[in-house]
Amino acid sequence: MNDDVAALFDPGNGWSARTRERLTDLPPELAELVLHLATSDVFWNWRYKVDTPWKRRTKALLKADGADGLVRHAVRELAAGGSFHDQDDPDRVIRELGQLKPASPARPLAIGFLLAAGWLRADTDGLSADLALVARKNSQAMDTYHRVDHDIAGAAFTALGDLPGPDAMEQLWDLHYRIPTALHPRKVLVKSVKRAAARLGIPAHEIAERTVPRHGLEADGTMTVGWIGRGVLWWNASVDAVVTLHDTGTVTVDWSDGGGPATRTTAPFRTPNGYRTPMRADCINLVRRYAQDIGKTLAAERIRLESLAGDADRTWSWRDWSRYYRDHPVTGVVTRSLAWEYRLPGEETHRPLDPAAAADAVPATARVRLRPAAAG
Repeated sequence: MNDDVAALFDPGNGWSARTRERLTDLPPELAELVLHLATSDVFWNWRYKVDTPWKRRTKALLKADGADGLVRHAVRELAAGGSFHDQDDPDRVIRELGQLKPASPARPLAIGFLLAAGWLRADTDGLSADLALVARKNSQAMDTYHRVDHDIAGAAFTALGDLPGPDAMEQLWDLHYRIPTALHPRKVLVKSVKRAAARLGIPAHEIAERTVPRHGLEADGTMTVGWIGRGVLWWNASVDAVVTLHDTGTVTVDWSDGGGPATRTTAPFRTPNGYRTPMRADCINLVRRYAQDIGKTLAAERIRLESLAGDADRTWSWRDWSRYYRDHPVTGVVTRSLAWEYRLPGEETHRPLDPAAAADAVPATARVRLRPAAAG
């Protein structure tokens, strides 16, 4: 049986090299678990759904002594370095564009370990943080380039949605904020957020405020698009553009060409004469779609926040208000246009709050609310 396990590993794959020693020469019950997890490609489909009998069998095999530690080790190594593919060099990716390479035979095993992590009994030893890092490295959500793998990212999202406890929920909130809206497995992330939130009894209004998409905008309200290795989305884009959400609520796109002065446009974000070429057409459409989606989200947030004006009992901790309102690149624009106030423990009256105030301007114990009728 151990010979069959050894055959699962790919000598050219970094994750295989890091885990081979730990995952081979196993007792029969753990070897059976590894062989079973390696069949995930048969039972984990493009819709990111797990076959129920496969899941049931996995849970049974996870009861073996040592299975918990084995899964945690495999996930921890997937979070290390360049994750499964060990590719965090954009120049290498440019060189390999258009090259079709067979998938590593170890990939189904890696996906199987990720799915199994969600069915462990406890989120300890940094498991949810490791899963979140795997998800980020495989879904365009790092500050440096990593090769994208939708199936690996989707498996990590699924595991976090299944993993019990508040730490996994915190990681899911953060991933929802970071992951690009256009990413294919984002739909399983959304489902995982809803599933975990329902399990913890989080009300719908809190889910709504914590899942506002940022559409790739940085804290300063800009999104830079360019050739691979540039910009927050790491597109292989044949255009140079900067999308900006201004404090006025206006969305602009600055189109650049050949180092000359940029041309700024507003909705519907038309390009300068002669800018649109066959090679650029798809990327231009993608940039315009992002800009349009930012405008739609801003309009929806304006409606949502204005509806809160009549609820004087709705308050937020200083931490949550700062995170989900003041510092959000889209919600923050609406937040800064409204009147807020806060109250400290033991006080009867509220004090005015400048939504643009520094992070340490208000004590962390404060409760924040929208000033009644201020949104009108």
